[in-house]
Amino acid sequence: MKTNRKTDMTAKKNENLGRILRKGISMALIMAATMLLLMGCSGTKLSGDFDEEKVKAAAHEAIDHLTAGEYEECVALMGEEMQAALSAEVLAANMETITGQKGAFQEYKSSSVVGQKDKDGAECAVAVIVAAFEKGTATFTVSYNKEMEMIGFWIK
Repeated sequence: MKTNRKTDMTAKKNENLGRILRKGISMALIMAATMLLLMGCSGTKLSGDFDEEKVKAAAHEAIDHLTAGEYEECVALMGEEMQAALSAEVLAANMETITGQKGAFQEYKSSSVVGQKDKDGAECAVAVIVAAFEKGTATFTVSYNKEMEMIGFWIK
């Protein structure tokens, strides 16, 4: 009987390890997609083409969708290139990892917006949002083009 119990425990550990590994790979893909989309960015002054409060509100909306489990709604806020790089399933897996480590979302701690240029030299806005969870904080970096489509998303 003890051998079967140990075998069952080992199988569960292996299954959990595989799940954690898949989530880690997903997180790495999100970071890579964001880095590729924003490669070559420069500057910090927000362009006059953006309204700082609208950028913050848009970033909060995206994060609100994530913390509510509304992943498809979050994907709908993204530009075409971003949608091709990031699925609702990947978002779900990453938020599951975040909430597994940090607990439930509590509140926004701070928000800031800076300007950057994308790889093609077009102006973009980047919101950096620090959110408090039960067991810690997470930093969301959300980038937007002039059409206010999400073109970058990173959770740390």
